[in-house]
Amino acid sequence: MRKAPAGLLAIWFLAAGGILSQTAAQSALTPQEARLAAAKLLQDGHPRAAADITTVLIQRDAKDATALILHAHALRTLRQYGPAQKAARQAWHSAERPVERYGSALAMAQALSSDEKKTRAQFWLRRAAHVAPTPQMQARAARDYQYLRQINPWTVQLSFGLSPSNNVNNAPRDNTIVLGGLLFEDPTAVPLSGFEVQTDTTLRYTFNASRESRNFVALRWAEGKVVFTDDNVPAGVDADAFSYRKLEGQFGWDFIRAAGKPRQNVTVSFGRLWSAGDALADEARMSWRQTYLKPGGKRFGWNTSLGYSKRKDNDIRSGVTASLGTDWSRPTVNGGRLDWDAGITRTDTDSAAYTHTKLDFGMSYSLPQPVLGAHAQLSARTQFRAYDDPIYGPDARHDETLSLSGSLLFVDLDTYGFAPKVTLEASETRSNVTRFETRNFGIRLGFQSIF
Repeated sequence: MRKAPAGLLAIWFLAAGGILSQTAAQSALTPQEARLAAAKLLQDGHPRAAADITTVLIQRDAKDATALILHAHALRTLRQYGPAQKAARQAWHSAERPVERYGSALAMAQALSSDEKKTRAQFWLRRAAHVAPTPQMQARAARDYQYLRQINPWTVQLSFGLSPSNNVNNAPRDNTIVLGGLLFEDPTAVPLSGFEVQTDTTLRYTFNASRESRNFVALRWAEGKVVFTDDNVPAGVDADAFSYRKLEGQFGWDFIRAAGKPRQNVTVSFGRLWSAGDALADEARMSWRQTYLKPGGKRFGWNTSLGYSKRKDNDIRSGVTASLGTDWSRPTVNGGRLDWDAGITRTDTDSAAYTHTKLDFGMSYSLPQPVLGAHAQLSARTQFRAYDDPIYGPDARHDETLSLSGSLLFVDLDTYGFAPKVTLEASETRSNVTRFETRNFGIRLGFQSIF
């Protein structure tokens, strides 16, 4: 490669305030020496001189990734955000080494952030974390991402899951039922193997933000679809009958009254639920949550909500649901973490089949040491349902459900900051009405953001 023009470099170096000696400036510098000089100029607060030097380097070699990265940083400092983004993008396409790809992604993220394009900047920070050649560089990209997430008014949350199960249709263990002394059998209510695909996307915008409070609006879309893999699907059973979709709009207020006081969140939501392609219900809900952060990494919170569901299939199923819950979280002495939660929910409708009281208890433990190179968590949950009126016999229906699960989050296999997560779950429901006794075992595959 040709050396950089010595005369021009000498003039620029002298204009920079004598950072290099006059003798060195008048000599012909190699491209590497010119890049180092540009970096030194940037570090010492001379972006214009650095931009001039990198311009010559880029004219000499349009695929000089290092010069393009330095050029992007210099232009960003000069508030020329569009050209800075162009240079960073060109560096990304020209990069041959991981450190160059990392540097170009970081330069693009910083130029976009300064240009008030925070969401796109976050995407490039995920790219930077993905190609980072060292854990320290990946951690730096993650820290920058966290900072942008705090100041970016737009937030996108994505969730995807694939759940194979031996009872994907949640059929009862016994498909017979006794009514009035007569035995009835439902040949379609049998457990079927298959899997469910779930997606959940929330777009949120924050406004009127300050250190003490912020308002937000959000739009959420959730969807689930069942696919049978069983060879013996009964006639008349369609997988589409188990599909659902939900569209929900939210408005909320998140605030803290003073230092040391709990963080509070008030949310109002309106939504529509579809089942098997048909509108099932319109829903409205108001919720309130308080979270207390305690010394030593401890956390305590409680929440309450009140909602109304207007059913489209049968109006007597419309009704009110109220809930009250609490949760605790604390680190353990061996470096793990223990979480508990409990709640009570009451549903009142004109339908005896839907009016009931529900109690929930759950506990999870995050192990301090990796398992198979992954972050591991064990969970247990139990639920009790008590219905008010007898329908299927002389006694009202009572259900008890126990669920056990274990999950592995493979943080070392992350892609763009999303790590694969595998969850094994087994659950069993016992009831005084055999028609509602179920047993499930399944695997849930998904991805979780690690920063």
